Amino acid sequence: MLIHEALLSAFGMLLLHVSPLRSVKLSLFKSPMGSPEEGDIRLAGSKTLSQGRVEVYLHGEWGTVCHNAWDLPDAQVVCRQLHFRGAVSAAAGGSFGEGTGQIWLDQTKCVGTENSLSNCSYNGWGLMDCTHKDDAGVICEAGTSATETFVDHSLDLSEDLGQLFDSEEGCNFLIHGCTYTGENRGDGLWEMVNTTVCAHRMILSRFPGFKASTDVDQISINLTQTCCPHLPSLIRYVYTRKLEVTTTTAECIHQLASHFGMRRLMEDAGRLFTKLLPEDRSFLTQVSFYEYSVGAGDRALQENCLQYMAWNFQKLSTSKAWSSVSAELLQALLYRSDLVVPSETFVLAALEAWVSQVNRTTSEEQQAALLAHVRFPMIPAKELFKVRFTSTLYSAHQTLYQEKLLKGFQAHLLPFGTLKNSSDFQEDDRDYQPRIYTAPPWSVAYDQSVETIGRPTDNPYDWFGRGSRRGKNHQYYKKSSRRTSESLSTPVHTSALFTDRKVDWQLNLFNKQSDCSRRGLRCDSLPAARMRMSTHENQNQGSIRYSNRLLLSCRGRFIFHIVDFKDDFAYVPAGANVTYPCPNDGYILHFVVRPEIHLS
Repeated sequence: MLIHEALLSAFGMLLLHVSPLRSVKLSLFKSPMGSPEEGDIRLAGSKTLSQGRVEVYLHGEWGTVCHNAWDLPDAQVVCRQLHFRGAVSAAAGGSFGEGTGQIWLDQTKCVGTENSLSNCSYNGWGLMDCTHKDDAGVICEAGTSATETFVDHSLDLSEDLGQLFDSEEGCNFLIHGCTYTGENRGDGLWEMVNTTVCAHRMILSRFPGFKASTDVDQISINLTQTCCPHLPSLIRYVYTRKLEVTTTTAECIHQLASHFGMRRLMEDAGRLFTKLLPEDRSFLTQVSFYEYSVGAGDRALQENCLQYMAWNFQKLSTSKAWSSVSAELLQALLYRSDLVVPSETFVLAALEAWVSQVNRTTSEEQQAALLAHVRFPMIPAKELFKVRFTSTLYSAHQTLYQEKLLKGFQAHLLPFGTLKNSSDFQEDDRDYQPRIYTAPPWSVAYDQSVETIGRPTDNPYDWFGRGSRRGKNHQYYKKSSRRTSESLSTPVHTSALFTDRKVDWQLNLFNKQSDCSRRGLRCDSLPAARMRMSTHENQNQGSIRYSNRLLLSCRGRFIFHIVDFKDDFAYVPAGANVTYPCPNDGYILHFVVRPEIHLS
């Protein structure tokens, strides 16, 4: 007898017993109806989810968009906001019928990189010169993205179980996916569209989230319009343990898997998020994933997003997504010591630019909370003198700035012993802890593609190496001779008291075991980097320790891994063990010196 027939027979015996019928209604999201928020958009007037008339929610009412100046960049923004892969075309007015109510937008002009339609240029809410015959539409690309992963937790009988699911033979448990369209039926209830999946109680009973082990015979789940089409695929995974997860489906699969208690699938979907983080140079994906992880309560994904943005804060602060960074996200980033930046001066400048140019509506309380995370003692003394005259927020927060500046000057001018006895000093105060500063003289780079260590120039605002793989035309690095050993001289500490006191470092990169043995060393793995103090000032040395770092940047595009130096050594991990994937083996290593005060 064929395996499939045997399965049907076995399930036929299992399904003879029918419990009294009962149904349960579940809500996957906090809002029972997926209530829209200001600025949300949807597609209407079409039976296909990926195309339709564009409608915007404002002041508790759905309205339309006029097709004047409507073109492909506008459609790209709409499709991205709805989590589709991209836009096929911008549909002419009336292509999907006439809407009702307000016409909220006219003369919409998007660049194409905005994260929402409300961030584009337009005449103003409700300012228009058109009728509903001109209602704009879009056709989005509903296919899979270039980045995808195939989850395979299958058993020998998975394909046969998949056929059983597809046939629906003997199924006795209904799963209703409810999508609210946002339309009011006129009787005080919201209109919805249902997607029903018929499954087998015995197979679903392994996951408590389905409630299939009780006496219920059906459940209902409130889904978003985007996630509703992926419910059957999720249920089929229960049978086959196989599922294709792509950039367009990862968020929905993660939500559904989390809700139904499919931890293994949820983790795999979360790993796909990690793979996707380096792909978007606009940082729109990273910011979106972070906001989703906060709402979903996924702390692991939240930390992953925060870590990537902290390591690449310099590029984030100049990206297209900078305008969409919330005060809460920015505060979480500024709290971190693994923020990779040229200097603390850069942090202050980036924050002031965010407040002055991007989020002018941020309250003074929020601004003060953000400024409190700037580590003024880590700002060079010469730069501290300029803050009063160059800061765009000084007049609005004069008292706060004066307190922070005083703290900074004390850190530069007082001996550590005196500083310790100060009433304001606390050793665990983050203000006295360095971040990962990459501006001279604290950092030096090694480009493994040309086998040379190079010194940064005085441009602290773009510290990644540039140029061809042969090392020609590098804009920001002076290349040394072709060798894998170099020396570096830095002040003993960032404090102005140590400006003229230097510590010398010997830097090495070992690609072969013979490179280590020639120096009488043993390298646990290769490649290995060594950062050894060769000479140093003895005075106050007991109060200073070094927690140096090795940064790995993917051809200068983004930082994908950071390693601590322990006993002078840091080991470059294999490709599978790096934090974020680098698409090729070309990477640049950055040796970073980090002096810390330790007063016990």
